[in-house]
Amino acid sequence: MTLITATTRESGLSAAAGRVLTSLHKSLLWAWLDVICQYRRSRIGPLWETINVVVMMLGLTLVSSAIFGGEVTSLIGYIGLGIITWSAINSLIAEGTTAFVRNAGFITSSNIEIDLYVGRTVFKIAITFGHHLILYFIGVGLMIIPLGWTSLLAIPGIILLFVNGFWIVTVLAFICARFRDVELIVRNLLQLAFFVTPVFWNHQNIAGNRRFIVDYNVIFYFIEIIRAPLLGRIPPLHDYLVAAGATIVGFALAFIVYRRMRRQLAFFV
Repeated sequence: MTLITATTRESGLSAAAGRVLTSLHKSLLWAWLDVICQYRRSRIGPLWETINVVVMMLGLTLVSSAIFGGEVTSLIGYIGLGIITWSAINSLIAEGTTAFVRNAGFITSSNIEIDLYVGRTVFKIAITFGHHLILYFIGVGLMIIPLGWTSLLAIPGIILLFVNGFWIVTVLAFICARFRDVELIVRNLLQLAFFVTPVFWNHQNIAGNRRFIVDYNVIFYFIEIIRAPLLGRIPPLHDYLVAAGATIVGFALAFIVYRRMRRQLAFFV
């Protein structure tokens, strides 16, 4: 009896893992198709967004150098990687708010799994992020940014960021489908978050009595576990622990929201 139960559990876990992998594969294909369709007939495709990042990076570098001081060549790597990572975080949050609303036609007229809309959004942003990383390798080629074994530590940081993207998109998509005003609130808060997060200014220069701006800013830790290794620095263990804690809490929240709201989604959108 015990053997039969164990075998049943193993087959159940294998089936669940297979469904998850199938869902991820479908989401990736859908996201890739979205990128192709969005930039159809464009000569350089998603690199247009990368050009926007370059313009923003150069502008903020010049402004930051003039206001806070420092050499442009030493700031451009820090600010550039900060903007690249921030762009991914910003997109996960902003597009997460409309993930279900913009797919209302599919949700109300088909039986496509809800997970596919979430995965589609996350993978599309990940593909765009990959295009932006071209700037990092250009910086390495121009010897503006150092290249060492510590750069490999950015890989778990990137994975952790986009794993969190699944719960971020899930929670925001459900809540914003039910309460449409939340989308506008989130977008306004994102504008504020950009300035209070060390994207283009160095967190080490902040006064001691204002450290709470950084210490309690979860977005900063996700930026730092990617940016620091690419700049040749090893992030402290504390940064990874905060990011891991946010992951656990976030998925617990996503599970609760999913269980309570998924049956009413067709009525929300």
